[in-house]
Amino acid sequence: MTKILEVGDARGDPSRALLELYTDGAWRPVGAVRVRDPRAGIASPGAFEYDFDYLDAHPGALGARDRRAVSCRYPVGYDTFEEERWPPFLLDLIPSGAARRHWEQRLGLPNTDSSDWRVLVAGASHPPGNIRVATALEREAESPPHPGFPRSDILDRAAGFIEYAHKCGAPVSGSTGAGGDSPKFLLREDHEGRWHAEGALTDERTSRCWLVKFPGGRRELSDRIILEAEAAYHRVAARFGARTFGEVVWERDCLFVPRFDRVIESGRIDCLGLESLCSLAGIAEFGAAVPKERLAAAIAAQVEDPATELREFVLRDVLDVALGNTDNHSRNTAVLKGGDGRVALSPLYDFAPMILDNRGIARVCRWADRADYPRWDTVADAVAALEAGTIKQWLRDLAEPVSGLAELMRECGVPEMVVEHCTDRVARVARALAAVRP
Repeated sequence: MTKILEVGDARGDPSRALLELYTDGAWRPVGAVRVRDPRAGIASPGAFEYDFDYLDAHPGALGARDRRAVSCRYPVGYDTFEEERWPPFLLDLIPSGAARRHWEQRLGLPNTDSSDWRVLVAGASHPPGNIRVATALEREAESPPHPGFPRSDILDRAAGFIEYAHKCGAPVSGSTGAGGDSPKFLLREDHEGRWHAEGALTDERTSRCWLVKFPGGRRELSDRIILEAEAAYHRVAARFGARTFGEVVWERDCLFVPRFDRVIESGRIDCLGLESLCSLAGIAEFGAAVPKERLAAAIAAQVEDPATELREFVLRDVLDVALGNTDNHSRNTAVLKGGDGRVALSPLYDFAPMILDNRGIARVCRWADRADYPRWDTVADAVAALEAGTIKQWLRDLAEPVSGLAELMRECGVPEMVVEHCTDRVARVARALAAVRP
């Protein structure tokens, strides 16, 4: 491929953007990305290279694929990483769903692929994880100080709060667990209980970091039920043994989700790395139907403990199938890159009964058999090739706890109509697990 990226100043170059990475307690320039044709959207060839000053300041990071790197696929070093399409990790940063529509309207852009680049460079100032686009941050420099809002204004969706959130760029940037179609905001809560847009409050004044979701603009009953059930579904997942984080709270049509990519200690906030499985697998597409086997292989290649993480991956799929979480695209699962340099699956997120969505959302990522209800023997064979363990017996042992999911759902406060809708699914998955051959 013809070399795309050249050393130089990104300012004034519409095809090049500077990136920053949070490390050593501060945001620092980490490198630059460039695309050959900004108007071609994510299909344009693109490339990334690390900033020489970043490399010189962090000699111990050379070769690292953890939080010190922009992607597990791009180890820290002097190479230029060139791709036939955008570097995949960029798709974790670009606003999506309702947030993308906000930026297109704000910038006067059409809802087409030709807007991808401009939405990225304008809107990716505060995506989940520890990477951001510096040009997007400059756009927000004009936002005036604000005293914040009481929680009641969020619950009431007060006009002042919504206007402020949009003006500050609080509509979620990034599609790693914070994209989708319902309105979502990244917010910080101060020590006085007032709420601010992400980026508008200093670390010292921050007590907690949140993702707040509202039902879709259509306000259909299914939107509300799905969002209400998401809080209870996280309680179910925690009781079932899946990896979760904090308490997800549903209150007056608002879902408050504590952020696991932000750690607050002694008045300082550490931003952890976050990368979707889609990026981890090297796929730069939206809504790609990525085989589960390919995602499992990407996990095994990058995490510290493949056996543990692959079982967590399969466990989540069992829950997805049994509880009707059909919106299982490859950006709804990610790896978290912690402060200790460890790479592992992040806590569960976007876990809800999407089977109730009136748009008819089907499972996007499936195992090789392409079935709505996977053949768990086939799944076991695929995963056993990546981690030599007793995966089949482990799956058989899941049959009994899965058979009790309906009762667990009721104990965790899942709305009864959701429980009834999933009862047959739960029983079918339990039978299939019990039938797994040793």
